[in-house]
Amino acid sequence: MIAKIRRLWGEMRMMQTARLEPAIREALTREEESGAKALLYFRTALFFVFVLAGVTAPSALKDILTNLAFSFAYAIIVTMQWYLQHQNLHRAMHRFNYFLVVADHALFAGLLLFYFSTYSPDNFNHAMKSPYVVLLLIPTLTTMVQFRHTLVFFSAAVLVFVVLCFFGYALLSGAPATTSWTHYILGDALIYPAWLGLWLLLPLIVTTLVAYAIFRSIRMVMAIGKIEGERRQLSRYFSPSVVEEITANGDAGLSLAGSERREVAVLFADIRSFTTLSENMAPGEVAAMLSELRQIQMQAVFEHNGMVDKFIGDAIMAVFGAPRSAGTFAQDVQNACASGLAMRAALARFNGKRETEGKMPIRIGIGIHAGEVFAGNLGGEGLLEYTVIGDVVNTASRIEHLCKKAQADFLISETVARLAAENLQHTKIGLVKIRGREQPLAIHKVQGN
Repeated sequence: MIAKIRRLWGEMRMMQTARLEPAIREALTREEESGAKALLYFRTALFFVFVLAGVTAPSALKDILTNLAFSFAYAIIVTMQWYLQHQNLHRAMHRFNYFLVVADHALFAGLLLFYFSTYSPDNFNHAMKSPYVVLLLIPTLTTMVQFRHTLVFFSAAVLVFVVLCFFGYALLSGAPATTSWTHYILGDALIYPAWLGLWLLLPLIVTTLVAYAIFRSIRMVMAIGKIEGERRQLSRYFSPSVVEEITANGDAGLSLAGSERREVAVLFADIRSFTTLSENMAPGEVAAMLSELRQIQMQAVFEHNGMVDKFIGDAIMAVFGAPRSAGTFAQDVQNACASGLAMRAALARFNGKRETEGKMPIRIGIGIHAGEVFAGNLGGEGLLEYTVIGDVVNTASRIEHLCKKAQADFLISETVARLAAENLQHTKIGLVKIRGREQPLAIHKVQGN
């Protein structure tokens, strides 16, 4: 239990320091400013309530004048707050909030002291047992809307100070004491330990609840932000259904964390003669064409349990088997090939539409290789990206580059051909020297649908 309290206290302290991410600190600052604005409206409404009650409730002129004087003092504080808010003096408003807490306590305590000195100067118990004492809890409760633990604790400390001052004055003035609960509740005497215990316990309870409510709210926002961040990161790589499955199982944070060696299939697809093609197109037309083509390619990858690793200019790199495998290495390879075939079929439909519009057809080259890679988050702090690297990636890219020389639109390596043989029509075109590899690589041309 103690360890849990220490952990919660540590998290609360962290939420008030620079260890929070800048975006979260900025959001909390905005919430504090919004809370201050909401509190300003609340104080304005409360001022009118005080004026109305001060004029209509008492019967003596002295009481009316006192209540109006109290309301006037409260109006000065509210006016100062309006000025700072209107001038957007946020730093000054930040400090002024502490003054507001002290002023609220002083005004409420002053009102109690007035009625004590006016109607029962020889019995301070009148002030200590007055229902107005409850007003002293308002400043601490209103700090909840500003999302600042330090302000909550400061308000509680001021309240405890006021309570101790009341208690000390009662002792020094000789306010009557009793041990009878009947006399305490219905009479003019106090059970001092009971009264002090109550008014030390109330600030503790209120402060704990308010501080914990703020803590839970901030932690909930941080948790939601983390989940949404993970979902956005995952959505860059996976289809919405796969993202939903990962996050529903609670392993979104683990799926892209750490680094490991994995057996995967890597697919590259690139537009043939893109430079020549784009020279005769307006920039907007190029962007629209690339956007539509990428959507087609992404759908083909997602439908076959693949991950879109990145777009490189007009090329796409997709990975099958990382960070989640479809089951076996062979299945991941077959999914990669099925994705390539789906791209080919979708491109044929895409070109049919372009031809009816009098536009040039788009030709692509697809290359797939499979093997062991390094998979994990790479990059600097704040700019991490999950990706795969290794000879398999380089070889897959170079196989795709061979498409133009081989006058083919879909080439695969010997490894891929062996693992996907039962589900793929392909023809071996021979051994090819691949840049960066000492031994030539057997390349196969994919046929059919």
